[in-house]
Amino acid sequence: MATQELTRKRRRTWLGEAWESNVGKKVIVAITGFVLVAYVILHMVGNLTALQGPDGGSPRIDEYGHWLREFGTPLLPYSFVLWVIRVVLLAALIVHVVGVFQLAKRSSAARPKGHPGKRIGRSISSMTMRISGPLLLAFVIFHILQFTTLTIDVTPLREGAIYENLYGAFQKWYFVLLYVAAVSALMFHLHHGVWSAFQSLGADRPARNRALRLTSATVAVVVAVGFVLIPIFMWTGVLAEPITTHAQTALEVAR
Repeated sequence: MATQELTRKRRRTWLGEAWESNVGKKVIVAITGFVLVAYVILHMVGNLTALQGPDGGSPRIDEYGHWLREFGTPLLPYSFVLWVIRVVLLAALIVHVVGVFQLAKRSSAARPKGHPGKRIGRSISSMTMRISGPLLLAFVIFHILQFTTLTIDVTPLREGAIYENLYGAFQKWYFVLLYVAAVSALMFHLHHGVWSAFQSLGADRPARNRALRLTSATVAVVVAVGFVLIPIFMWTGVLAEPITTHAQTALEVAR
């Protein structure tokens, strides 16, 4: 038995050992967190192409969505790169969520009964992490079902008509409110999450903490503003309504 146990320990990889330790798990959570943050920033930048409006019937955000699916062709199959990105993101999300859950469970188990966690000096962002995390996960699932799989079709949805789909959804006040609330939760989560990731990776030092905190706050605010502009501008009429197929045909005939 002792020999088998020793062999099992030797076979354990460094990654497995890191995952078993609190410090290693925090590092892995930080790295997967940064992967997700990078995607969120790129996703926001892509979404901002919607600010160019319907653009004569060929919205830039529709062209951007088409470009993502065509990227790598003809060397790679259609949508191959997009699916690779999705798989990587899904893996990062699962590892991140499981790691955070296990760390929270260990922290709770190590705390003596009757002694609540320290709250003095904690920010709103840090105190709401356990709430904002599950809420964001639920929102991501909802967002995919609405705009990726087009399953939640409360408003008319068409494959590939990204601008039209967004505009139709954001003419409903409750969808605007939902997305603004979700982006607000994302802002608080990013604010504390990015700062915590810096700490987990050992980047925090007294001389640079102010800059790191400012970076965390800047990322959170910029991402939040970037995401919230689209639903608010579409709902308030700042962005023009999409040109339908009929109207687009009439426009081409007139030309």
